Amino acid sequence: MKNTIELKAINELLQMNFFIPNYQRGYRWGKQEVTELLDDIYQYATSVEYRDNKVSKFYCLQPIVVKPLNNDEQCSDFEIIDGQQRLTTLYIILTYLQQTRKILFPKDAEKLYWIKFETRTNSELYLKDSKFTEQIDDSNVDFYHISKAYQYTKEWFNAKDDANAKITTALLKSDYNVSVIWYKVECAVNSIELFTRLNQGKIPLTDSELIKALLLQSDRYPINEQKIVKQRLFEIASEWDEIEVAMSDKKMWLFLSGVDYKPTSKIEYIFNILAEKWNKNRKYIQFTSQKPKHYEYLVFDRYLESKRTNEFNVEHINDIWKEVKDIFCCFQYWFNDHELFHYIGYLSSCTNVKVEKLLELSQTKGKKEFVQELKNMVGTAVQITEKNDTNSIKSLQELTYGQDNERIIKILLLFNVDALIKYRKENAKFPFHLYKEDKIRSIEHIHPQNPESIDANEDRAKVWLENHKISLPRLQHRDKKDIIESIIKEIDLLIENYDKDRFKALFELVIELYSEVSEIKEKEKHTLYNLALVDKDTNSSLNNSFFDIKRDILKTNANSRYIPICTQRVFSKYYSESPTEMIFWSENDRESYFNAINQTYKSYIDPK
Repeated sequence: MKNTIELKAINELLQMNFFIPNYQRGYRWGKQEVTELLDDIYQYATSVEYRDNKVSKFYCLQPIVVKPLNNDEQCSDFEIIDGQQRLTTLYIILTYLQQTRKILFPKDAEKLYWIKFETRTNSELYLKDSKFTEQIDDSNVDFYHISKAYQYTKEWFNAKDDANAKITTALLKSDYNVSVIWYKVECAVNSIELFTRLNQGKIPLTDSELIKALLLQSDRYPINEQKIVKQRLFEIASEWDEIEVAMSDKKMWLFLSGVDYKPTSKIEYIFNILAEKWNKNRKYIQFTSQKPKHYEYLVFDRYLESKRTNEFNVEHINDIWKEVKDIFCCFQYWFNDHELFHYIGYLSSCTNVKVEKLLELSQTKGKKEFVQELKNMVGTAVQITEKNDTNSIKSLQELTYGQDNERIIKILLLFNVDALIKYRKENAKFPFHLYKEDKIRSIEHIHPQNPESIDANEDRAKVWLENHKISLPRLQHRDKKDIIESIIKEIDLLIENYDKDRFKALFELVIELYSEVSEIKEKEKHTLYNLALVDKDTNSSLNNSFFDIKRDILKTNANSRYIPICTQRVFSKYYSESPTEMIFWSENDRESYFNAINQTYKSYIDPK
């Protein structure tokens, strides 16, 4: 017997026996929980859709998790693992409605499920004999809470003249009634372990699980069709699992979604989109600001019901499943198409554009038009809107590290994405999943900045000293020969006998030397002439090193970390027309690099 999820009407529970094991606490619901449950049922029972028989057949309460006490498929005895409080409250409500039940449903008036307790046998008799209806009983903590719940129930009904008949009908009417989400686990399941996990919130039932239970209910179809229907529903279940596996791949998932959205089942993302489409203009579910709990499930339920006539028809399921697959196939197409992957991945990473909008665009335009729309949206996202000191829009040259980091990152990301769109070797893709996880969002100074306080940690400092002992002799400047030799001697002394203050003084001297050779001005160091995109770990390992050392470190890291394509190109001087010096970041290098960024930027904000 496998774990199953289905919907079970309250009137289907009336002949069952429920066993409460000793590891569970007693009944503890207070006034808020009892009245909220009654309010929910009443709202459903008085809705226009309910009165006109247009509402979903089921209005679902929260899940009841049960384990059959034997392996018989027809077993009616269940251990309650989760849901004791709801079942007991429903028992109290049905007891209060006893007289109304006799009038409206005389055949079922005496039916009521039995709640048994492993250790609290007095509580079992207290419920069975309806002693809680007599008075508030504080002789026992369970008796007290049960009798108080009955008092809250009585007060609630007394405040609503029309509630008795409506609540009774909603609970017991055979066609349109209140149900529970019935989650039945295998007999072999460890009850205490499952109870603990449930109460730690680790395995709540999700909207997608509830939708799957409703979607795959083979027993709701005419008997003569069930064999064929079961086969089709089995196929849908298999396809469901395939979609779930595909969308669970981190590269695929974070291509579409953000890191903060972590549904237990990834297919729920598709049902989110469909729920918005189906419930346009609040067609099925009305709400003001906050969506009701299990919103996607409720919309699905009512949408499915709206497609039916008098009985279940598998074609309705096929139609809905086609809508699910169409969206998934579109996602797959975007993910696998080199150009679409990069434009949509960029928009998903840097804007609030909704996937629903992209789906709508893709369905109303051809591929070429769709791509152009995406490029226009990218241009809007990357266009500079910040103002400078003169209250004019900043130029690309004016963006400054420290003040405009988010804008700089967006532009550098686009620079790399655009390069990959044009660079189709081995269909290289930008790893948006790493970007969204904040792993490729660090700004690296190509020529090192001169921080106010250099990290003078001895281990890091000695790595820096060793690296620049190699770098300095590469500088082929005759007039700097003496100072280079003196610096190398000081490096040897510091490697042998480290001193923090002497290291800082040496660091500043080396910075000054390289800056003079590179002819870089202080204000240039913090602009796009001197900035590249790297991951956090690489940013740390570069450790304020100079150009040639950074190139060596990047080569070493290339097999273990993702180095953005344009960053790789920077340190190979790809953008320089005729590089003559590979040791430092010259004025010609900076100009050529910035011009390449500017050209890419203009191609999006001002396409010709």
